[in-house]
Formats: sequence, C-alpha cells, structure tokens
Amino acid sequence: MLQTMKRPADSLIHKNTLIRGVFFGLGVVFLALGLIGVVVPGMPTTVFVLLAGYCWARSSKRFYEYLLSHQLFGKMITDWQERRAMPRFAKYLAWAMMAISTVVMFIRLPDDWLWLGVVMAVAMLAVGIWMARLPDA
Repeated sequence: MLQTMKRPADSLIHKNTLIRGVFFGLGVVFLALGLIGVVVPGMPTTVFVLLAGYCWARSSKRFYEYLLSHQLFGKMITDWQERRAMPRFAKYLAWAMMAISTVVMFIRLPDDWLWLGVVMAVAMLAVGIWMARLPDA
C-alpha cells in the first residue's frame, strides 16, 4: 500500500532554519518554473509543481497548504501523493518533448559528441517507460 502524505505538514517540516529557508527558496523557484510552463509550450508544469510541493512540505505549512488547496495545482499534488498518478496529457506532452529533443540532439550534435546523444536517448527512454507505468490521473 502506498504511503500518503495525509499526516500534518508540521511533521514534515525540517527542524533546521537554514535548511527550511533553502527548501522554501527552492519551492518558490520550482513554482515559478511551473508557472512559466503553463504558458511556454514544451516547458513542463507538473514536475515543477510537484517539486514545489515537496519543498514547501518541508519548509512552510502555510505555503504547502496553499498549494494543496490551489484550484489548478492542488489536484496534481494530491493525485501524485495518493496514487503516484500523472495526467495523461502531461505524459503525452513529456513523451513528445523527449522525442523531439532526441531527434534535434542527433541532428545538431557533431559526430564526436554522438555518444552523448546516445546516453541522453537511453535516459529519456528510461524516463518514458517509467512514466508509461504510472497510472493516469
């Protein structure tokens, strides 16, 4: 059975003030990147919102609860926490962007750097297979 994060956010908050500040700052950066992803085609939103939720769960109960109750982003986080589920559209978009990135990389890389393209293609394939195994939200 999957462990959910239904427990109070207070139990997740880090005790060290400096670490809490780092987590809070990262949460702000990740949410900003997620917001950029809403309007910029090809930039992921879901991953950055999940990372913001993770960081704020460890730094600020108020911001974490705000994110959970947000009309647009709250469902992404609760789907991930409760079922490790990802929206089908997000999967399709991620697969398309990884495929396009791989093709562009092989076209643009010089011959002596093709090994990097192969490594990146294998990594993207592994991530794509992992995403395919996740349930749809």
